[in-house]
Amino acid sequence: MANFLNFSSDKPNAFLLLIDDSGSMDHDETRMKEGLRAFKKSFDNFPEANSIAISKSLFGNERVRLGEFKRLSEFDTSYSAYGGTPLYYAIENGAKHLRTYMKEVMEQNKIEPIGTFIVLSDGESCHDSGTVRDAKEAIEVLNYAGITTVFIAFGESMSSKFGEKLGFMSTIDVRDREALTHFLGVELSHSFKEQSQRNQPLGANFFSGAVNSSSSAGYSATTAQALEDDSWFDDI
Repeated sequence: MANFLNFSSDKPNAFLLLIDDSGSMDHDETRMKEGLRAFKKSFDNFPEANSIAISKSLFGNERVRLGEFKRLSEFDTSYSAYGGTPLYYAIENGAKHLRTYMKEVMEQNKIEPIGTFIVLSDGESCHDSGTVRDAKEAIEVLNYAGITTVFIAFGESMSSKFGEKLGFMSTIDVRDREALTHFLGVELSHSFKEQSQRNQPLGANFFSGAVNSSSSAGYSATTAQALEDDSWFDDI
């Protein structure tokens, strides 16, 4: 957890990418690996790369593996799928992981990172020790803390409406499973880069520059105001 890096910017970005690797993703293993490799490769020679810390975290087989925050150059592109889908439990624990890291960066480096919490899943909760209530509360806490929350609905069995109901600020559908590699290597990468070049969270506009159209959940004026107010950081 306590990998604070030597950020090249006074507005570094902390991204937590929480990926479903349950059994329903089994047929997408190759595309996911290729997509993760393309995602990592896309940041070669990117000027703001050293202002980014990323945690690749996974949930499947009834458990959650929260990854250490690392540089993009150290991003782990491995992937394998098996087991159930502890989606709610993963959201709750992933959210805490990101908030804790951001607070530690602030205490250690005296700089305020911009946080982005991203979940990719192709199916609803299964063999889950968490609850929908806890997951919604975790997302609400992130939203009000000025942390961008993103839900990527993958495949035909999952819809971005699921993410909207949980309260994610930005949602997008990737229905075509053949498009996964392109989405990770091009569209998601583009949004990461756009965020890293901004001094404010993108919020509902996270996928505004993506090739595919995205749908964004409505969020309250109070949340919108929080995105413009740095005082939220002490409340994490």
